Amino acid sequence: MAASLVGCSTVQKPDEASTKAAAQEQVNEKLAAADKAQQQGQHDKALELLDSAIKADPAAKAPWLRKAQIHFDARQYGLAITEAQEVLQRDVNDLTAKSILAVSGLRVSADALEQLRKANEVTGSTRSEAESVARIIREALGEPILPAPASAEANARGRAPRTAARAPATPLVRTAPVPPSPSAAPAAPATVAPAKPAAAGGSPRSNPFGALQ
Repeated sequence: MAASLVGCSTVQKPDEASTKAAAQEQVNEKLAAADKAQQQGQHDKALELLDSAIKADPAAKAPWLRKAQIHFDARQYGLAITEAQEVLQRDVNDLTAKSILAVSGLRVSADALEQLRKANEVTGSTRSEAESVARIIREALGEPILPAPASAEANARGRAPRTAARAPATPLVRTAPVPPSPSAAPAAPATVAPAKPAAAGGSPRSNPFGALQ
């Protein structure tokens, strides 16, 4: 009697591996259906299917990651941050979740700082924290990604562009005409020799085409 009870309890106890496999199969089916719904533009239905997948296997990270991507694409960064953190609780090395978390946080911070800037309230600890975040971003992404500091930009603007050195132009000096000396004698008029008469029967030399007449 006792042996039969032990055997029944052994049969009725669910196999852990088969249960996990069945849950994973349900998750895969829900993920495929959610992808199809999202491709058809049915985002609410896709989110409902992903919630069902989470209930089928709470330890699975894939449904949380899909939800984070959907909310990130919809610019709902608060939900995307929460869901990305759920992914990282299940897999601390997931790079997609880290990227969603980082970019969503930056966009939320940038929007908040923009609102404070319009109100002229970026002062005190808020300013120091913003500068610290900007310094971290500059070190992580590289200096060319972010604009240069104001001091460096001002120095760059103050520098005159280098041009090739040009020799100074020689000034044009005009000399005044020298007046004639009163003691100088007037110049004698030039004499013109009388023209020689042309030879008899010949054409004048001043017409080179006379031979053609």
